[in-house]
Amino acid sequence: MNTKSDRIHFIPINVELAQMLMKNPLAFYYKYHLPWNKNWPHYGLKALLPLYVENLEKNNLQLGFGPWVMMDNGREHVIGDIGFNGTPDDEGIVEIGYHVVASERNQGYASEAVEKMCTWAFSHPEVTGVEAQCDKDNIASQKVLINNGFYHTGRHREILVFKKEKSAHENRKKRTRKEN
Repeated sequence: MNTKSDRIHFIPINVELAQMLMKNPLAFYYKYHLPWNKNWPHYGLKALLPLYVENLEKNNLQLGFGPWVMMDNGREHVIGDIGFNGTPDDEGIVEIGYHVVASERNQGYASEAVEKMCTWAFSHPEVTGVEAQCDKDNIASQKVLINNGFYHTGRHREILVFKKEKSAHENRKKRTRKEN
C-alpha cells in the first residue's frame, strides 16, 4: 500500500510499525537505515498510536485511514507524518492531519503530502470529502490547505475548520492536466 509523490515516499503505519514506534522508536530508524531524528515521532503521534492499534486490530480496513510515515523518496530521512482520523463517517468525510519535522518545513512537503493523500482518499468511492483543522494562528498550515483547494467552513474557539470536496478535487486535477 506504499505510495509516492514527486519527493515523498509514504508508508502506512500498520500494527507492527505502530508497536515499534511506541516501544522503541530507534528501531524504526535502524529498520529503514535512516539517521535518527529526535523530533520524530512527535508526542501527538505517540499519543494516537495506542488507540489506532486497537482500532486496526478490530478492523484491518482502517489501514490507510490512519497515520502514514513520510520519508524522502531516496529514503534517506523522515519528513514527518500525515494521515486520517479513521474511516469515512456516515457522510463520507475523513479528517486529515499532518506534521512535518522542523528541519523539513518551508520546503513544500506539507502541500505535496496533502495533495497526494487527498488523491489517495478520493480514490475510495465512499469518501466524499476531506476535512482539516488547524489553529487560527497557524498561517502556514492554513496556506497549505487553501492552496490544496480546501475552503474555510467554520471555527471552534481557536481552531479553524477547512473542507475539500471530492468533486472540487477532481475538477482541479482535470484543470491541472489541461494546463500541462
